[in-house]
Amino acid sequence: MPDYQLSVTVDGLEPIAFKVYKRPHVDLFLKYVSQWYDLVVYTASLEIYASQVVDRLDNGRGMIQKSFYRQHCSSTTSMVSKDLTVVNPDMSGTFIIDNSPNAYRDFPDNAIPIKTYIYDPEDTELLNLLPFLDALRFTKDVRSVLSRRVSSR
Repeated sequence: MPDYQLSVTVDGLEPIAFKVYKRPHVDLFLKYVSQWYDLVVYTASLEIYASQVVDRLDNGRGMIQKSFYRQHCSSTTSMVSKDLTVVNPDMSGTFIIDNSPNAYRDFPDNAIPIKTYIYDPEDTELLNLLPFLDALRFTKDVRSVLSRRVSSR
């Protein structure tokens, strides 16, 4: 059973129904990580859809500070990348958690790769990240740690 059901109308056409399944442990993840960092959602999805998902995830708790959507991404042919400087010009404290290497191709030293979520109730990726993110917040420049992490993949 989906966590949310959304209805999205694009360009005045018939509404499209979406079923949204939250990644396991996302609420706990957001609770902790929002205490450690300024959380920003940056997605390649359309704002008309993704803003509803972000609103549901945050649920009025003020955990997610800002959101960026497809219109904020750069694209060349079929590849979409995310310009992290629109989030924060200071890359020393900025990182992205993403399942698509193309999304962070211009900022590999700021990237934390994560496996793609395809409905799996046993998924623990977000829980597994918590100890690392907890430790990372005490690093002066996240790139000094993440550059080693990404290149060892």
